[in-house]
Amino acid sequence: MRPFDLDHVPPTSWPEALRPIGESTGAKEPFEVWWDRNRHALAHLPEDLTEQWIYRHWTHSPFSFLPLEDLTWERRPLRGADLLASVHRAWGGELHPEFDYETFQRRGGTDRHATALALDAGTWDYPMVLLSTPFGVIDGGKPLPDVRLVLVEGHQR
Repeated sequence: MRPFDLDHVPPTSWPEALRPIGESTGAKEPFEVWWDRNRHALAHLPEDLTEQWIYRHWTHSPFSFLPLEDLTWERRPLRGADLLASVHRAWGGELHPEFDYETFQRRGGTDRHATALALDAGTWDYPMVLLSTPFGVIDGGKPLPDVRLVLVEGHQR
C-alpha cells in the first residue's frame, strides 16, 4: 500500500444534499434540524462527530474529500502527551496547546468556552477527529512513513 498523499487531495466529495441550509451565513440551520434531515445518510457515524466536523465545518474542512459513506470510526482514549507525540497536523503547522487552551479560556471567568470547562475537567467536550494512516503520509513533498494519525478536526483542543 502507498502512503496517504496530503499534497494531492481531490475536491470535496461530500454530497450537496447534505449541505446545511444557510451554510456560510448568519442563518445556518441548527444542528438538530440538520441532523433530523440527514441522520439516515450518516447513521454509520456518531452524532457528535457529524456535528463537530461535518455540520460545523462543512466543506471548509480540508478533509471534505473523504467520502462520508466509506468512513468507519472508533473511539480511542489517548493521554494528552501521547496525543501530541503521535498526531500529525497537516496544513496547520506545529500544535501549541498552551495558546489553544488560553484561547478557550477567554477572560477566565464565566465567559469561558465549553471546551475550556471540559479541559479543566481533564477531557474535551467533543472528541478530536483523527484519520488513521497505516502506511504513513506524504506532506509537503516529504514522505513521513511513521505517521499513523492525522488531525482532521479539533486543531485547538
